[in-house]
Amino acid sequence: MNRLAESLARRILELDSRARRGAFELIQWYALKNYLRSNRRPWRFGYYAYRNRYLAESISNPSILEIFLKSKPLPPDYGFRLDARVVEIPWVLARVALRTGRLLDAGSSLNYDFVLTAPLLSNKKITIVTLSPEVTCLWKAGVSYVFGDLRSLDFRDECFDTIVCISTIEHVGMDNFLYTGQKGDGQSDPQDFLLALGELKRVLKKGGVLYITFPFGRFEDHGWFQQLDASLTDQLIKEFAPETLNETVFGYEPSGWQLSNRTSCAQSQFFDVHKSKYFDPDSSIEYPSDFPAGERAVMCLELCK
Repeated sequence: MNRLAESLARRILELDSRARRGAFELIQWYALKNYLRSNRRPWRFGYYAYRNRYLAESISNPSILEIFLKSKPLPPDYGFRLDARVVEIPWVLARVALRTGRLLDAGSSLNYDFVLTAPLLSNKKITIVTLSPEVTCLWKAGVSYVFGDLRSLDFRDECFDTIVCISTIEHVGMDNFLYTGQKGDGQSDPQDFLLALGELKRVLKKGGVLYITFPFGRFEDHGWFQQLDASLTDQLIKEFAPETLNETVFGYEPSGWQLSNRTSCAQSQFFDVHKSKYFDPDSSIEYPSDFPAGERAVMCLELCK
């Protein structure tokens, strides 16, 4: 089925823009319908269509955003078998909506058309810094794209009012082959995330806020990223030395995502789907019974400079 979709996608690229848009919408409809009829295993055919629709509905729902803003318990079954973006992005946007000025997306995690064009971001001048070219580019909507390494940003001091760094810091200093296609690209030292943090603080204005999220639980080195534990989280906070700090933790449960805390998530383990039989033909690893899309906990920090 995936080969069929890929073949159709190649043929669609040969069409004119209007026909191409209609054909892509048809494929999205088919993918979504297929996913909803399945067991909703993460990352299967149709997963992205469903996850993106779910996320779009969440960030346009005032009640959901209010829950994230006030760190209240999430509705039952929220984000069932979906990845952490469905909690990270609403958590960030609920807070960023209250701010104005220049916003830096460090890592391109907001780079979805339905996110960048959301009313929540309408009063922001947005810059995205990314390690490699993006398929989706909304430069016509006024979004600026810059290629760069977070460890050495090409921006002047105190340039941004707000910085967003969603599930990116854990990749700094690790093997970024999955994102750049170049083996060993960017790999140096897992402690380099502190260099990136220093750069984010440098380009953030006094009184500005950094919203940073990352996989949390027991420490794990997966090669392409590291999962931060409580000790590394405290090291990150100490290095940034915020004037004020707010911390929110979300944990993944068999029924979906829920508000949690450090203690409850201290031993959370990441499920690397790339090592499962669904990505590696030589593997016999099956999904765990709770069907996590990856992380089972995320740390969300609001750090004011």
